[in-house]
Amino acid sequence: MVKYDTIMTLLSANVLSLIIDTRKEGEAVKLEQLRYFTEVVKCGSVNAASKQVFISQQSLNKSIHNMEAELGCELFNRTTKGMTLTEEGTIVLSAAQAMLYRWERMEEELNHLQGEVENLTGKLNIHTSPMVNISLMPAVYVEYMHHYPQVQVFCQDKYRNDLVRAVADHPEDVGYLLMPNSIEGFMDALPPEVVLKRMAAYPIYMAMSPTHPLARQKSLSLRSVEKYPVIVFEAGGVRGQHAFQHAASINVMLSTNNYQMCKEFLQDGNSLMYSFPPYLEHKVFSEYVHLPVSVHDIFFEFYLVYNCNVSNAQRHLIDTFTQVVQPYL
Repeated sequence: MVKYDTIMTLLSANVLSLIIDTRKEGEAVKLEQLRYFTEVVKCGSVNAASKQVFISQQSLNKSIHNMEAELGCELFNRTTKGMTLTEEGTIVLSAAQAMLYRWERMEEELNHLQGEVENLTGKLNIHTSPMVNISLMPAVYVEYMHHYPQVQVFCQDKYRNDLVRAVADHPEDVGYLLMPNSIEGFMDALPPEVVLKRMAAYPIYMAMSPTHPLARQKSLSLRSVEKYPVIVFEAGGVRGQHAFQHAASINVMLSTNNYQMCKEFLQDGNSLMYSFPPYLEHKVFSEYVHLPVSVHDIFFEFYLVYNCNVSNAQRHLIDTFTQVVQPYL
């Protein structure tokens, strides 16, 4: 994880001074603004982000404009297709994530001092989507087992239907699911005992070789994606549905959760692969170029999946793990 001295290096003098300068009332960037800012980055638009932070679109837009005025730079490129980070915005995003992370760790350390974190014991059987397991979860597992060394953690990749079925059949299990919002009929077919709690949303990216014909673009249109074979990093095999299945004529050449196989196909310089921001943040497939697809009504959603019949003791274990997951989203 990021250490304190690394965090301080990430924070530019301008950003840091504005965040910590409480002497000038109304002129300091607040933690709340940083949270709003990172949510807009995740969602790709103010409209989508406002629904996640439960404030009006007007209030969120004002917060972002105030932040830009306080920092003296524009954080987003604004187009009719959505919002992407400027070069300055990318720097501020790193700083914001570091500051929010440090704040969460501070609260956690205070809780430790106050004796609010128990010495938990038990077992967690966790089912995750392959894209989540390869990007977000490694650091989560390490941090969780550092804080709760007496809890046994077992994890495995699952296709979304299999993940839901595992949680339905085993009430003590838990799932962390990443899926596009465009999958038809999925929610309607959920077993009644299974609960999905949305935790985050992400814009859809495509990964490609640096030599790919699209690699120099700033963003991709669906029309441009249609011209190339696409890889889906998923465990569903022939059952798999993908994000743009009903929006475009996508040629899926491979659907697998074999990391090395995906790399081999990407290296041919002609293929694309579904990606999302945590790949960039956690340096997954880092040798490739990752570009956003300019379709803002289709996106990835991240869900906690649990069984409503879970025991209270096991639900407490699940809650502690989910609390560790949250800052990484």
